[in-house]
Amino acid sequence: MAEHETKKFWLIIDGKIVTDHKIEAYTFGKLLTNLQKVVDVFQQTKYGEHPKTDFKLYLTNVNKGSVAVGFQPIDFTTELFKESLVFDEMVFDLQDLINSLIENTDEFREKIERDFEDPSQIIRFLESFRALLSKKNKFNVKVGYDTKKPKRPIVLPSHREAYIEGLISEYYRKSAIEIKGVITRIKGDEPRSFTIKTLDNETIKCDYPADWEKDVRAFFKSSVTVNGVMSKRARLKEMEVVKDIQSFNSITLDSLDEFTFRQPVAIRVSYDDKDNHWCLANEELSLEGYGSTYEQALSSLKESLESLIVGYLAFKDAKLSEKSRKIKQHLQTYLELNDYRTKFGELTVEA
Repeated sequence: MAEHETKKFWLIIDGKIVTDHKIEAYTFGKLLTNLQKVVDVFQQTKYGEHPKTDFKLYLTNVNKGSVAVGFQPIDFTTELFKESLVFDEMVFDLQDLINSLIENTDEFREKIERDFEDPSQIIRFLESFRALLSKKNKFNVKVGYDTKKPKRPIVLPSHREAYIEGLISEYYRKSAIEIKGVITRIKGDEPRSFTIKTLDNETIKCDYPADWEKDVRAFFKSSVTVNGVMSKRARLKEMEVVKDIQSFNSITLDSLDEFTFRQPVAIRVSYDDKDNHWCLANEELSLEGYGSTYEQALSSLKESLESLIVGYLAFKDAKLSEKSRKIKQHLQTYLELNDYRTKFGELTVEA
């Protein structure tokens, strides 16, 4: 019966991509995905006490003409002691943000910072919202809320795309960090994520988009550098906005505990996925370090350096092989060996 029909969250699309009651499947799919992502940010930040299923959109019907589709959760729930529906509140919040974006960008900025305190959530919202806009005016999108048809639908402001782009860049620039580590686990179903064990032996979950799947799997059990924005709300450490992932295969050391180098020493970094060990090396100086953690590998590298110094202090050049003399010569560009005689004591070797 009509009087018992629940309201729907309407998405209306028209423009060049809609012809003869048809719409490009790829564009349509992207719009639906990003609409759900926009709703997800609201659920996580403002309605986290409610189950995710209360905000999971289900397609109900498609109207003729320009594409007008209605969405609603599988079941509506009401707040205790309140007459309004929780889903209603979320839709009204979103419509209020859109109106602010259209009329007053300063007010829009204030509201997203009020509603989404976590920078990663602000960026996720802005990126998903931006994806609902057409870059080449092939279509325009409206959203509305009611039963049989959307009531007073709001046109999403494509002319604000450059402004949104600027906000995304600003929030990312202020909040982005870099982490180095090894990818130890990949979760390839939605929502996709990989787990990285950092140089500090922390475990961080990193979300990634579907089109990164091939690259992420290529980096599995490899040392990588990841740039992104950490979530402040997650119970465990999580990077919800990942902007870049690159191979990480070298570091430079200015010192190694008490050893201070005259110039930075380049160290090759790799990860042995069979033994689950970090591997550090400098072939020029014949230095090697291994360990189940990066810290242990650094400690092992230090022991390798100490052994090298002890050997060169104990043997005169005449007793060294040609290869050893070359290594010693390279080492002396980084350290003054005689400075360490006191540390290791007088060393003599009988022929």
